[in-house]
Amino acid sequence: MVVVLTCIYTAKYLVPNNAPPVEGGALFVRGDRIAAVGQLSDLVSRFPGVEVVDFEESLLVPLLVNAHTHLELTDFPQWAGDADEETLPDSFVEWILQLIRLKMNLQENDYRSSLKSGIEASIAAGTGAVGDILARHSARDIYQNSPMLGTIFLESLGQDPAKNCQSKNNLKQVLTEKSSGMLELGISPHSPYTISKDYLQSLYRYNQNMQLRCSTHLAESADEVDFVEHSRGPLVNKLYPFVGWLDFVPHPSGVRPVEYLQQQGGLFPENLLVHGVHLSTSEIELLASKTMSLALCPRSNARLKVGKAPAGQLLRSGVKLSLGTDSLASCDNLSIWDEMAFAHRWFEGELDAPTLFSMATQGGAEALAIDSDMGSFDVGKVAAFQILRPKTTVAVDEVFDYLVSSNCSSDIYQVYHHGQLQFSQSGYSEPAG
Repeated sequence: MVVVLTCIYTAKYLVPNNAPPVEGGALFVRGDRIAAVGQLSDLVSRFPGVEVVDFEESLLVPLLVNAHTHLELTDFPQWAGDADEETLPDSFVEWILQLIRLKMNLQENDYRSSLKSGIEASIAAGTGAVGDILARHSARDIYQNSPMLGTIFLESLGQDPAKNCQSKNNLKQVLTEKSSGMLELGISPHSPYTISKDYLQSLYRYNQNMQLRCSTHLAESADEVDFVEHSRGPLVNKLYPFVGWLDFVPHPSGVRPVEYLQQQGGLFPENLLVHGVHLSTSEIELLASKTMSLALCPRSNARLKVGKAPAGQLLRSGVKLSLGTDSLASCDNLSIWDEMAFAHRWFEGELDAPTLFSMATQGGAEALAIDSDMGSFDVGKVAAFQILRPKTTVAVDEVFDYLVSSNCSSDIYQVYHHGQLQFSQSGYSEPAG
C-alpha cells in the first residue's frame, strides 16, 4: 500500500506570485502536489490532525525557473584556470574563441562532472526548473536523478552539409527517448551565425512536426547583426577560419536576425529566444505578434559587453519575458535570485520588482511550457517551494523589494521539490528512492 504523506507548511509570509504576499499564509501538501493554499488558521481547521511545519519569521516562495543556461559549462572557471586563460577576452568573438579552445581539451567525464555540479548548484540556488542547452548530448543521463523540471535543449550547429546531415540523424536518434529524468528533450539550433540556412530550416520543420520545445540564441551582439545582414565582421574574419568554415560563409542576407529567423520558419511560440539585445521597435512588435517568449540574461550581456536588451519596450509590447543565467563562462553563478537583483539595477526601473519576480517564476514556467506544474502556488501544481530567512525584518509592503535585493541567495534555508526536502543549509540531499 502506498502511503501519501501530508503536511502543512507555513511562514511569516507566503508569496504565491499570482497574488499579493499573504501574512501567515500556508500550503497544504499532499504527496508531491499542492492540495490547498490559504491562511494557516483556515487550513488547520479544514485538515485537522495534519502536521504543521512553521518556519516562523521566514518567507515561503515558489522555486525559480532558469529559462536559459548551459550547465555543462559550470566548471568553466576551473578549465580556464588550468589553461592559464582566466582573463576575460575583450570582445564577444574572442570570448567565443576562448570557449572553443578550452572545450577542445575536454573529455567526456569533464562534461559529465561539470553538468552534475551545475545541477547541484541550481538546486542549492532555489531553482526548480531549467531550460538547459546541452552540446554534449551523451551527458543527458546525468539528469536521470534530478528533481528539476524543464527542457534539455540538444544543441546543434554547423555549416558543412555532409556533417549537418549526420548531426541531424544523431539528433533524431537521441530525441526518440523524449525525456531524461523529469525534463523533456528539445532542440537548440544554436544561432543564425553558427548554422547554415538549409540546416536551420530543416531543424525548425522537424521541431514543429514532432511538437518539440526549441530554443535559439538571437540578436545577442552587434557582431551577429553585422554577420547576418552583411556577412562581414569578426565572425567571418576570426570565428569561421578558426573552426574551418571559410568555405561556407553565407551570402549577405540583407536582413537583420529577427527577419532572417522569420524567413527560416523560426518565429513560432515553442521556440524560446534568448538574449534579444539588439532589437529594433519593428522587430519587437513582430516578436509580440508571433507570441514569442524571450529569455533575458542581463549579467551575461554585461560581462561580455554586448549591450543591454530593451527590456521595458519588450514588456510593454507584450513579448513574454523570462530570466536566465547563461553559463559560468559568462556569469558569476547560477542563481536566478542574483539575476533578478542585477536586472533590477541594470534595467534602471524598466522592470519593477513584482515583474521581475513574475519573470523568474511564472514567466519562466510559461517559456518552458511547465506552467501547469510550476510558477505559482495553485492547487494541483507540484509542491515546489523554498524557504528564505531574511537577516533583517521585512514588512509586508517590502516583500518584493526584498526579493530583488542582493540578499536572497544567502538567505535560502531550505528547498523542496515534489514535496521533498532537497537542499538545506547543511547541503544537497539526494532524492528519496
